[in-house]
Amino acid sequence: MSLELKPGDTYAGTIKILRILGSGAFATVYKVEVKGYDRPLALKLTREPVTSGDQAQRALREITILRGLTNPHVVRTFDCGLRPDGHVYMLMDYLEGSPLNQWHSFDGPLHPAQAVTIVHQACLGLAEPHAKGIVHRDVKPENIFIQDNGHIKVLDFGLARSWDGSPVVGVNATQIHMVVGTPHYSQPEQLKTRVLSPASDVYSLGVILYELLSARSPFHGPRPLNEVRAEYREKPLRWLKAHAEAPVVPIRTHRTCRDLPSTLAEGVEQALDKDPTKRPTDAGAFANILGRVLHRDFGIPIAATLRLRHPEGREEERLFLPGSYRIGSGEKCEIPLTGSDQVKRVHAVLEWSGIPTRPHLRPILGDGSVTVRGKPIRKPVHLAKEDWFTVGPYTLAISQ
Repeated sequence: MSLELKPGDTYAGTIKILRILGSGAFATVYKVEVKGYDRPLALKLTREPVTSGDQAQRALREITILRGLTNPHVVRTFDCGLRPDGHVYMLMDYLEGSPLNQWHSFDGPLHPAQAVTIVHQACLGLAEPHAKGIVHRDVKPENIFIQDNGHIKVLDFGLARSWDGSPVVGVNATQIHMVVGTPHYSQPEQLKTRVLSPASDVYSLGVILYELLSARSPFHGPRPLNEVRAEYREKPLRWLKAHAEAPVVPIRTHRTCRDLPSTLAEGVEQALDKDPTKRPTDAGAFANILGRVLHRDFGIPIAATLRLRHPEGREEERLFLPGSYRIGSGEKCEIPLTGSDQVKRVHAVLEWSGIPTRPHLRPILGDGSVTVRGKPIRKPVHLAKEDWFTVGPYTLAISQ
């Protein structure tokens, strides 16, 4: 039986419905007041009792993923579960603002620095799940939420799954031969290998950034984006064909994009490569490209200084830009520590969304070999202004 709650209703004894925030085929989201919390929360509640395996897996996937994420660019989950009435619920952050598709009409281009800032923060939101092997699979403007303070949150992990094919939860997370996500922002590999990896989410982010910068589609020359969207609204397979076959129009051929920094234009076009192996490998790598653009090309004061002391006492300073950085001895580590066998290939991840936020340090092993001010940490922490931390025999600190 479909559950339709109205403002003033009470659910589960302690949750008072304040208003309906949005409703989809699968679930409704409400603004609610909950006993024990001093601020409004959002309640996501399945519309129908969960009776099928596919419905249960989708609900449990999102719960499993969101409860394990600590990044400030994803929504926090406070409570969740399966109610006796068969409905799955999640109590989450209540966000003031609007999704990107409502915040911006795409009738005209955004200022480049603003467009890059939005996608940069979305990259940071996806960097942590990507590091854990999770692909969102439905990155689109509707799932990028812009808060009133300008802070970006990535929404809706209901379609996410492990990129290597292993299920996030259950026996199989719907790996079937059909389009996953939204055709407008799907990837060429959907019609080729059908294998979606973190680079697939990067492609969708690249499409969004191209559209924000130009108000044009990557595949339709000078035609306004909204004109193409209106034409394709009833013909979604045309989007798939364009992603798979149409060449990307170089972004600087558009009149309003002629003065874009070459680093930005090249980064966007790299993200849109038909071959996923030629794109930035994940959202963290794309975030690092965009962070350099913000700092070096747009002159936005977002950089900090990373101080590194080696085991033998040698010290060095490095420019530290907002992004996601793997720390360890592996080749793909953005902060390499190669002089000690005590440091594993990826030992910790350091993420920063820029001033005024503080960096976020996440140990990978959880064995106490990462410390903050000399105290072992086994779960993610935000670094305070004067904090120093160690990874094996190396000592690091960040000053803003």
